[in-house]
Amino acid sequence: MKGSTISGAVDAKYDASHVILKPATKGHGLVAGKTMRAFLEVLGVKDAVCKVIGSTSTINVLNATYQALKFLELKEKKSVESSQP
Repeated sequence: MKGSTISGAVDAKYDASHVILKPATKGHGLVAGKTMRAFLEVLGVKDAVCKVIGSTSTINVLNATYQALKFLELKEKKSVESSQP
């Protein structure tokens, strides 16, 4: 996380659900569907733009969002490791 938003754009797919998460400027708010909004609020994300494409099944959206955030975490770790000599 970068302040109150996510650190970069990311997308993921789980079964028939495809989610897209993008960072937003401070004060923009959380633009997301009810399932993704609740999950991101619990994690402390306050500014992001999100979209669900395909199935809006609660469990599928949660799993796809989790996978997207996990992928984002791996990208952050890789960039930190590659910047170190």
